[in-house]
Amino acid sequence: MRKTLPILFFLVLVLLFANNPIMASGGTIRIAGFSEPGNLNTVVWPTRSDRDLTDLIYSQLIRANVELEWEPHLAKSWEVSEDGRTYTFFLHENVKWHDGEPFTASDVAFTFKTLAHPEYDYGFTNRVMPIVGAEEFRAGETDVFEGINVIDDYTISFTTNEPHAPFLANLFLGILPEHILGDISPAEWPRHRTNRAPIGTGPFKFVNWEDGQYIELEANKDFFLGEPKVDRIFYRFGDGNAMLSAFINREIDITQVPLAEVDSVKNLQYAELKLASLMTQFYIGLNVRNDHFSQQIVRQAMAYAMNKPLYVDSVLGEFGQVSHDVFPAGHWSSSPNVRQYDYNPEKAEELIQEAGYTKNRQGIYERSDVGELTFTIMVPTGNKEREDTAVLVKQDFDAIGIRTELQYLDFPTLVTHLLPRDRDGRQREVTEDDYDCFILGYGVDTDPDVYRPYFHSSFMPPNGYNFIGYSDPHMDELFDKQFQTIDFEDRQQIFWEIGEKISEELPWITMYIQKYAYVNNARVSGFDPDFRGITFNKPWEWSIE
Repeated sequence: MRKTLPILFFLVLVLLFANNPIMASGGTIRIAGFSEPGNLNTVVWPTRSDRDLTDLIYSQLIRANVELEWEPHLAKSWEVSEDGRTYTFFLHENVKWHDGEPFTASDVAFTFKTLAHPEYDYGFTNRVMPIVGAEEFRAGETDVFEGINVIDDYTISFTTNEPHAPFLANLFLGILPEHILGDISPAEWPRHRTNRAPIGTGPFKFVNWEDGQYIELEANKDFFLGEPKVDRIFYRFGDGNAMLSAFINREIDITQVPLAEVDSVKNLQYAELKLASLMTQFYIGLNVRNDHFSQQIVRQAMAYAMNKPLYVDSVLGEFGQVSHDVFPAGHWSSSPNVRQYDYNPEKAEELIQEAGYTKNRQGIYERSDVGELTFTIMVPTGNKEREDTAVLVKQDFDAIGIRTELQYLDFPTLVTHLLPRDRDGRQREVTEDDYDCFILGYGVDTDPDVYRPYFHSSFMPPNGYNFIGYSDPHMDELFDKQFQTIDFEDRQQIFWEIGEKISEELPWITMYIQKYAYVNNARVSGFDPDFRGITFNKPWEWSIE
């Protein structure tokens, strides 16, 4: 009997822990990314791949929850003045940079002042221009940014020229270390060592970057919200199918799953499949400087030529939805009244002919002053659904007499066409010769004001993301008006008008929105991707069974 009791006790323990696995601290999680990051500075043209890493390395003043409501992060709390113009933030006092230096309000002030620095040209200047004194600071007329006030080490205020509806959203940005970058001109930041070896205040510290292979991070044991539960994260890059194979071989723990391969992982005993909608539209962006695309009637013809339901059925299935609005369906900014372009190749050819084109002997539409209606579609690699969609788009255009070519290239290379640089490495204006069109995804991140740099005429590169070259005075007025409109319903109506106007003029031709499928090894607990990203949802609480 004495020998039996220990055996029974052991069996009870086995059964207990089989049903209630132990969540141990420590261990390593390996994440797959389809594209290698371009840089790890939060304010230098960040891509989705960049943000997967910077969300782990840096902290923000405030963060959005899944309902797009703002919550404290580096700030413990904040207050807004009665006139709606001054925002005062009270910061955590126990925050350290990864090199051990203390974090203070001066770092916050430095980060946002830099966005208006005369030598900063990397896409975020519009976020601080509503602040008092921004224009004078940007013009180099003064070294004092009047509307950003460091009250003490842990208190900072921002004062805007007038009430500004998306102002909190403008402050959603990884804060940078003044003690490292403070003496470096922003013009040098793309080449600074911190792009490859960043210092942040986030839950994980940078360790190593092996080109073309992975980035290694380790737990920040001094993280102000508590020491992360895992010791180390490896972020690997590679083709989506290769990364899925690596997951199946248990070489990585988390990856996005090409939709065509979802069934192949559903029955893996060690896998957990999770779906997330990133509120992202996939669209064709047109360089309207192009002689063909400068004509609205041609852009509309292209939209009629595209069989969007087929794209969804063939490429996405249950994970996709046809889209006609640049703002994602389900978000309050999406209008129910946008113009729709149902698949109609006959209508497409009718409009092309109305624009003065006739078919030549090769069956290609041409016009004497602009030549053949031919162009190249640039397709960034790494997303199989996007690559497969591009093939179908080409087939639709070719079928009606528009000659197209597909050019596949990695995302950093695509960026060199959309945001070109001169011989000195500075951003320059985009020309007709830089590219014809491209397929990308974009959507609401925090507030729909994020679309303004893509469609407002004052944000042409090198001063923003309007690389398509779209310019319309009324559109500028609408975007300017919405951020001055505090009443929600009034602001919603403005965005509906913006979406309706874009769907009429079509500098972007939207195709569909989709859900993303992710899979994680069941040993990883806490991984919960959503539209904010795969590494955004409290990664310091991830753990391993």
